Amino acid sequence: MKTEHDQKITRCPKLGDEITFAYCLKEAGDLPCFRIILCWQAAFDAASVLKETLTHEQWERLIHARPKNKMESLLDLIQQAQKRL
Repeated sequence: MKTEHDQKITRCPKLGDEITFAYCLKEAGDLPCFRIILCWQAAFDAASVLKETLTHEQWERLIHARPKNKMESLLDLIQQAQKRL
């Protein structure tokens, strides 16, 4: 996904560092981060950009996504690390 906003930067409350909009678009694999609209709404109309960029199915999955709890996140990180070994 390419947008005119890809190089814009904001502070990510989830990661605790500055990141680009392009990173947020890919953060969850084939979906953007579930917080993308909330984090970027002050800078531009992120919802409209996403509606134009995502397929209908991706949009529906995004707006119905729920964040993982801490245990799920830790287990995912462990599995990812094991795959890299």
